Amino acid sequence: MEIKTEVRNYIAENFLPNAPAASIDDAMPLITGGVIDSIGMITLVSFLESRFEVEFMPREIDVHCLDTVERIEQLIVKKLAGREPGVAEGKIQ
Repeated sequence: MEIKTEVRNYIAENFLPNAPAASIDDAMPLITGGVIDSIGMITLVSFLESRFEVEFMPREIDVHCLDTVERIEQLIVKKLAGREPGVAEGKIQ
């Protein structure tokens, strides 16, 4: 499954329950657009750490890194680089 798909599904289920995951565009502003608040950022990070088995540094838990699905994917890919086959393409097992 693609990283973006997993992230979209999580956001749709937890922050936009009346919207399908497919309606969440890669560049949709999640934090600056008011979809995710500061508490939501923490729950999102917890999900990302658990699902992708990565660890976030405090400086990475900010609007710049987490504001769009695209930015989230880039951060996860960077963290997973070299650890799993297919990560460079944004795919996970």
